[in-house]
Amino acid sequence: MEHFVEFQNVKKVYKMGEVIIEALHDVNFSIEKGEICVIVGPSGAGKTTLLNILGGMDRLTEGRVFLDGAEISSYSRRELTGYRRHDVGFVFQFYNLIQNLAAVENVELAAQISVSRQADSAGACDVHLEARQISAQGVHPQNSSL
Repeated sequence: MEHFVEFQNVKKVYKMGEVIIEALHDVNFSIEKGEICVIVGPSGAGKTTLLNILGGMDRLTEGRVFLDGAEISSYSRRELTGYRRHDVGFVFQFYNLIQNLAAVENVELAAQISVSRQADSAGACDVHLEARQISAQGVHPQNSSL
Protein backbone atom coordinates (compact mmCIF):
# COMPACT_ATOMS: atom_id res chain seq x y z
CA MET A 1 0.00 0.00 0.00
CA GLU A 2 1.31 3.42 -0.95
CA HIS A 3 1.46 6.00 1.86
CA PHE A 4 -0.14 9.43 1.43
CA VAL A 5 2.77 11.21 3.17
CA GLU A 6 6.16 9.59 3.57
CA PHE A 7 9.47 10.91 4.89
CA GLN A 8 12.48 8.70 4.15
CA ASN A 9 15.78 9.37 5.95
CA VAL A 10 15.15 13.12 5.94
CA LYS A 11 17.91 15.38 7.17
CA LYS A 12 17.92 19.18 7.27
CA VAL A 13 21.04 21.16 8.10
CA TYR A 14 21.17 24.94 8.43
CA LYS A 15 24.54 26.66 8.06
CA MET A 16 25.02 30.13 9.52
CA GLY A 17 28.63 31.06 8.98
CA GLU A 18 30.69 28.60 11.01
CA VAL A 19 27.64 27.37 12.92
CA ILE A 20 25.94 24.19 11.71
CA ILE A 21 22.50 23.28 13.07
CA GLU A 22 21.04 19.88 12.30
CA ALA A 23 17.30 20.56 12.56
CA LEU A 24 16.23 17.10 11.36
CA HIS A 25 18.26 13.90 11.54
CA ASP A 26 17.19 10.66 9.83
CA VAL A 27 13.44 11.33 10.06
CA ASN A 28 11.31 8.42 8.88
CA PHE A 29 7.52 8.21 9.08
CA SER A 30 4.43 7.73 6.95
CA ILE A 31 0.82 8.85 7.12
CA GLU A 32 -2.01 6.99 5.43
CA LYS A 33 -4.78 8.80 3.57
CA GLY A 34 -7.49 9.81 6.07
CA GLU A 35 -5.23 9.26 9.06
CA ILE A 36 -4.93 12.06 11.62
CA CYS A 37 -1.38 12.93 12.64
CA VAL A 38 -0.18 15.24 15.40
CA ILE A 39 3.37 16.56 15.45
CA VAL A 40 4.52 17.40 18.97
CA GLY A 41 7.84 18.18 20.57
CA PRO A 42 9.74 20.78 22.52
CA SER A 43 10.84 24.09 21.06
CA GLY A 44 13.65 23.51 18.58
CA ALA A 45 12.75 19.87 17.93
CA GLY A 46 12.19 20.47 14.20
CA LYS A 47 8.38 20.57 13.97
CA THR A 48 8.28 23.76 11.90
CA THR A 49 11.19 22.60 9.74
CA LEU A 50 9.36 19.35 9.01
CA LEU A 51 6.16 21.19 8.04
CA ASN A 52 8.09 23.72 5.93
CA ILE A 53 9.63 20.85 3.97
CA LEU A 54 6.26 19.13 3.52
CA GLY A 55 4.71 22.46 2.51
CA GLY A 56 7.37 23.14 -0.11
CA MET A 57 8.69 26.23 1.65
CA ASP A 58 12.07 24.71 2.51
CA ARG A 59 14.28 22.05 0.96
CA LEU A 60 15.75 19.10 2.77
CA THR A 61 19.48 18.42 2.89
CA GLU A 62 19.20 14.64 2.42
CA GLY A 63 16.46 12.06 2.05
CA ARG A 64 13.16 11.91 0.21
CA VAL A 65 9.62 13.19 0.81
CA PHE A 66 6.57 11.82 -0.98
CA LEU A 67 3.04 13.18 -1.09
CA ASP A 68 0.38 11.00 -2.69
CA GLY A 69 3.05 9.10 -4.63
CA ALA A 70 4.87 12.18 -5.96
CA GLU A 71 8.41 12.82 -4.75
CA ILE A 72 8.07 16.49 -3.80
CA SER A 73 11.67 16.57 -2.54
CA SER A 74 12.85 16.31 -6.15
CA TYR A 75 10.65 19.16 -7.44
CA SER A 76 12.29 22.09 -9.21
CA ARG A 77 11.71 25.63 -7.91
CA ARG A 78 8.99 26.08 -10.52
CA GLU A 79 7.27 22.82 -9.55
CA LEU A 80 7.44 23.79 -5.86
CA THR A 81 5.78 27.12 -6.67
CA GLY A 82 2.92 25.30 -8.40
CA TYR A 83 2.70 22.84 -5.51
CA ARG A 84 2.42 25.67 -2.96
CA ARG A 85 -0.19 27.49 -5.07
CA HIS A 86 -2.46 24.58 -5.87
CA ASP A 87 -1.84 21.59 -3.63
CA VAL A 88 -1.06 22.70 -0.09
CA GLY A 89 -2.33 25.32 2.33
CA PHE A 90 -1.05 26.68 5.62
CA VAL A 91 -2.63 28.53 8.50
CA PHE A 92 0.26 30.26 10.21
CA GLN A 93 0.46 30.90 13.94
CA PHE A 94 1.03 34.54 13.04
CA TYR A 95 -1.18 35.21 10.07
CA ASN A 96 1.27 37.02 7.78
CA LEU A 97 -1.51 39.30 6.59
CA ILE A 98 -0.88 42.67 5.00
CA GLN A 99 -1.76 45.12 7.75
CA ASN A 100 -3.05 47.99 5.61
CA LEU A 101 -5.47 45.73 3.69
CA ALA A 102 -8.91 44.74 4.95
CA ALA A 103 -9.61 41.05 5.60
CA VAL A 104 -11.48 40.67 2.30
CA GLU A 105 -8.61 42.38 0.43
CA ASN A 106 -6.11 39.89 1.92
CA VAL A 107 -8.31 37.01 0.71
CA GLU A 108 -8.76 38.63 -2.73
CA LEU A 109 -4.99 39.04 -3.06
CA ALA A 110 -4.47 35.32 -2.50
CA ALA A 111 -7.21 34.58 -5.05
CA GLN A 112 -5.49 36.79 -7.64
CA ILE A 113 -2.26 34.85 -7.22
CA SER A 114 -4.00 31.49 -7.71
CA VAL A 115 -4.44 30.36 -11.30
CA SER A 116 -7.62 28.46 -10.40
CA ARG A 117 -9.40 31.73 -9.53
CA GLN A 118 -11.97 29.92 -7.37
CA ALA A 119 -12.45 33.03 -5.23
CA ASP A 120 -12.33 35.41 -8.18
CA SER A 121 -14.87 37.94 -6.97
CA ALA A 122 -15.29 40.01 -3.82
CA GLY A 123 -18.60 38.21 -3.30
CA ALA A 124 -16.90 34.82 -3.22
CA CYS A 125 -14.34 36.17 -0.74
CA ASP A 126 -17.17 37.51 1.44
CA VAL A 127 -18.75 34.04 1.44
CA HIS A 128 -15.48 32.42 2.55
CA LEU A 129 -14.95 34.97 5.30
CA GLU A 130 -18.55 34.79 6.53
CA ALA A 131 -18.35 30.99 6.67
CA ARG A 132 -15.55 31.50 9.17
CA GLN A 133 -17.57 34.15 11.02
CA ILE A 134 -15.27 36.97 9.94
CA SER A 135 -16.84 40.22 8.85
CA ALA A 136 -15.22 41.39 5.64
CA GLN A 137 -16.42 44.98 5.88
CA GLY A 138 -13.26 47.03 6.29
CA VAL A 139 -11.77 44.93 9.08
CA HIS A 140 -7.99 45.12 9.08
CA PRO A 141 -5.83 42.27 10.44
CA GLN A 142 -4.81 44.16 13.56
CA ASN A 143 -8.51 44.57 14.46
CA SER A 144 -9.70 41.04 13.77
CA SER A 145 -9.14 37.62 15.21
CA LEU A 146 -8.81 35.11 12.42
